[in-house]
Formats: sequence, C-alpha cells, structure tokens
Amino acid sequence: MAEPDLLLNLVLLILGGLIQVQQDPVDLIVSPGSSLKVYCSITGTSNPYLYWYQWTPEAGFTLVFTSLSKGSVNPSEKDRFKSRRPEDLQIVLESDGVGERDSAVWYCAASPHSVPEQLLSCTKTTPASYS
Repeated sequence: MAEPDLLLNLVLLILGGLIQVQQDPVDLIVSPGSSLKVYCSITGTSNPYLYWYQWTPEAGFTLVFTSLSKGSVNPSEKDRFKSRRPEDLQIVLESDGVGERDSAVWYCAASPHSVPEQLLSCTKTTPASYS
C-alpha cells in the first residue's frame, strides 16, 4: 500500500508593522522520506529577529526555531527539522527526510525587536465542534 503524501502548509506570520515576508515555495506537499527546503525572506526592516512556528491540531502553536542574527538559530535542529540563517534577511527550514507524523503548518515570523519571554508559547482556540 502506498504511503499518503504529507501536506506541509507553510504560512507567513508577521509580527509588527510594515515587515514583508516572501516564502519560496509558498505551498509544499512531500511524501514520507522526502526532503524539503523552504526559504523565508524579509523586507521592510534591517536585521529582524526571525522565527519558525509549527502548528499541529494536537499541540497548537509551538515556537521551534528562533534567530536573532545572521548565522545564529536556536536550536539549529529539532526532531527531523533544522533551520539556518544564511543572510540577515533570510531564514531557511529544512529536512533531509520527513516522517509520517510530521504533517504540520509552519509559520515564518519576523519581528523588528525581541519577543518577550511570556509570548514564546502560543495557543490556538479550537471551536467546540472540533473537540
């Protein structure tokens, strides 16, 4: 039996004012075991803080990667995913091989300043009909 394709939706989130975010590719569907690479590029600010958030129905929003400057991402790897920041205005999400349970919505976020500690955990309200 063939394994189902995983839908990895990549959505952009902007924290702050006039920051513009461009993603390549915009949407991505990969099969288990396939690799992926997604670029998130920022305009409208210089040297922003950059983030990758992951959303799943089970866990809601989770901050996975944080980058405060070029060449620095914390953590650089988590589970089967890794991130790097090769340029001041770009962050990259990568995986050498996604698993069957890696289906998620990823959010690239940018901020012209730091996000306070109390905002590092995000939640999503689910309508009662989906409970």
